[in-house]
Amino acid sequence: MAVAIMQPYFFPYLGYFQLVQAVDDFVFYDDVMFIKKGWINRNRILMQGRDFLFTIPLENQSQNKTIRESNVAWGADFPAKFLAQLDSAYKKAPQYDFVMPLIRDLLASQPESMAELAAKSIQMVWQYLGLEKRFHFSSQLSDNQAEGRADRLIHLTKGLGDSRYINALNGQSLYEKGYFAEQGVELLFINPSLSPYTQGKATEFMPGLSMIDVLMWNTKEQVNQMLTNYSLE
Repeated sequence: MAVAIMQPYFFPYLGYFQLVQAVDDFVFYDDVMFIKKGWINRNRILMQGRDFLFTIPLENQSQNKTIRESNVAWGADFPAKFLAQLDSAYKKAPQYDFVMPLIRDLLASQPESMAELAAKSIQMVWQYLGLEKRFHFSSQLSDNQAEGRADRLIHLTKGLGDSRYINALNGQSLYEKGYFAEQGVELLFINPSLSPYTQGKATEFMPGLSMIDVLMWNTKEQVNQMLTNYSLE
């Protein structure tokens, strides 16, 4: 049984979803500090053949707040402007009529916390693809936050009854397999593969965009196949 623990991102890129696919339990790390100019409330879509960075506005954005304490600034500009941008970018995409209503419904629910909005975007995709997963929030799990970073991940993993922890590839510079093994947890790193797909009339494939782009241009079956294109190290 394997677990992954990651900050919740708003419609993250395909590699994030491959990490979700690789585990039995996925924990949204929502009680850690918010990182400005990261990918929690930002991502890229394809707009007129170029990558376009969008940002979910937050109220009194601060790195002194946790992700769960960071609230979305719902108002006149958001989500109306964002939805208009998606309409402009993807109205001719083959899966638009299936995907766009889901995004509209998600935003219409207006969750207060950025953590909840981001987590819902990931869970929504999972449900749309007809997949099942055990999702958790770290803020709702019993653990000792006073422990070191690696120790807390080990504690959360074992608390869920799992013996394998899978981390993003860049975690290789932060965590040692030997230390995890000493605590009874196998540490592995996921190496995602972002296979090219047709992006409308774009002449050159642009990888690593928001999952929104993947969903707009590919069928559910194609996306499900993409989720399995990874390796563990």
